[in-house]
Amino acid sequence: MKKRIISIYKCSPGEITADDIYSDKGVLIVPKDVTISDYIIKRLTDFRIFDIPVYEMTEMTEKATENIQFRIFAEKYKENIENIKEVVSDIVSGKKLDYKKVDNISNSIYTKVSSNVYIMECINKVRGIDEYTYTHSINVSLYSMLIAKWLGLGEEDIRDIIQAGLLHDIGKSKVPQSILNKRGALLPQEFEKIKEHVVIGYNLTADIPQLNDKIRQAILMHHERDDGNGYPMNAKGEDINLYAKIITVADVFDALTSERVYKRKITPFETFKEFEKIGFGHFDVKVMYTFLSNISSYYVGSKVKLDSGEIGEVVYVAPQCMSKPVIRVGETYVDLSRDTQRKIIEMV
Repeated sequence: MKKRIISIYKCSPGEITADDIYSDKGVLIVPKDVTISDYIIKRLTDFRIFDIPVYEMTEMTEKATENIQFRIFAEKYKENIENIKEVVSDIVSGKKLDYKKVDNISNSIYTKVSSNVYIMECINKVRGIDEYTYTHSINVSLYSMLIAKWLGLGEEDIRDIIQAGLLHDIGKSKVPQSILNKRGALLPQEFEKIKEHVVIGYNLTADIPQLNDKIRQAILMHHERDDGNGYPMNAKGEDINLYAKIITVADVFDALTSERVYKRKITPFETFKEFEKIGFGHFDVKVMYTFLSNISSYYVGSKVKLDSGEIGEVVYVAPQCMSKPVIRVGETYVDLSRDTQRKIIEMV
């Protein structure tokens, strides 16, 4: 689709961004494919961004082509869920991990993703409680890939991280489903059983030469914490594998925003609040902030429901307060970081 660079002063509400727009500090301000509003124009001006890329509005027929590309990606996403089911099923039945299947899935993820927006749309639309085990593996690999790209890692690392994301919970295939899906609090011995999955996963991949040590270390260490209070080794800081640090953030984000048999999903903005509460000490700060500062901007333009019953549109997410965006309700702009009487309770 053709694009052009226009002055912010000639930009009109309704134009669509043709590229991600970053601040001079490298923070994503407005992602690609967002419909520009008066508020976004004001924020771009505040950030002293005066030239912006937008689509040629006469080329909207090409947008239909992008919709077709999204449908193709969505079908591949669903196909990958079925493929990861087969991988897990093989392990449950006592067969060896089929690396070729894992490699095919990871190659599909790496080569088919032409737009980060496709990732977000697929993850948000193709969710199911019963499918959680499988969609979670795919989602974590996708989120991890995004983080790796935003950190500026090379292709080899990105491909490895995708595979680590796909296999990070493979050890849970040996944990009883009655424990994994238990409603209510786990008994101490049940939690200890779940904690075994990281070592089980590490061992399941031991005789797969194509899975290098960094991938296997990520499987082993994705529940370690930056402050040393994780498991299985109580590793901390620089002793934790970078791939594991990335997968940890992706894992927690997807878990919090997913519906489970024993818990409701929470909104992305509630999730950002959780990261604000537990982030320091739990996660690597650079990895966490890189992910949240970029992913939060993809919710600009989303419709949300407030606890007041009002429906609004997210128009801006401030990097310093991602859990409380600015929303437009009717013709009024509401900054939730200042309005303590209202909060987002649901994505619409």
